[in-house]
Order: sequence, then C-alpha cells, then structure tokens
Amino acid sequence: MFVHKHLLVNCTFEETPFKEEQKSDFWIQEVMDDIGVRSLYGPLSVRSFDKANYGISSFCIIETSHIALHSWENRRPNLVQLDVYSCRDFDKNTILNHLKKLNPLSIKYKFLDRATDFLEVDQFSP
Repeated sequence: MFVHKHLLVNCTFEETPFKEEQKSDFWIQEVMDDIGVRSLYGPLSVRSFDKANYGISSFCIIETSHIALHSWENRRPNLVQLDVYSCRDFDKNTILNHLKKLNPLSIKYKFLDRATDFLEVDQFSP
C-alpha cells in the first residue's frame, strides 16, 4: 500500500549534538537503517556560517522521499528541526528514541498521514 507519512520534529538542546558534519551524517544513516529506508543520495551535511543560521544542515534523498535536519547553534537553547517524509510506513517512535538518546531539553513533534489527514493551513490563490 502506498502511504504518505510525515514526521516534523522541533527539539532543543543545551548544546546541539549536531556540531560536526560527519557525525550528523552518521546519525541520519543510523536512523535510516533503523526505520528501513535506503538512500538515493546522501546523507550530506554542511555548515552555515551565516550569523542568524549558524549550524549544520543535513539531508538525504531516500528511495521514498527525504530526511532533512537543521540545527541552530546561536540560539539559546540550541534548536534542531527534523523532517522525515516517506511513502513507506515507518515507526515515529524509532526516530524519537534516537533523539531522546541525545538528551534534549524538549521534543515537540507532529506526525501526519498526508494521504488522509493533510490539513490545509493556508490556501494559495493565483
């Protein structure tokens, strides 16, 4: 069956665990392995040196869509946002448990089934 699962996570850390590109890539790969998705490209992480956006951005194009992670190191507490979208079913708790192991101060998330529970927030009118 074709599904559209979308996990959006906002979490805070005293100090982000996503400070190094290679470690961020490794973390995303571990998550991918545990939820059973395969990479088409990546994971790839890069650092932004822009003062307002200083931190790591990571992404991976997976066979069934994408994973993206962004961290802001200049915010107090440090902010990390994660986006996992897949046309294959996955267990959100697997991903949330990976984040919990990193000792966040807070974790907030939304888990959408975009096939059935896609709520319109705003409408575009040309």
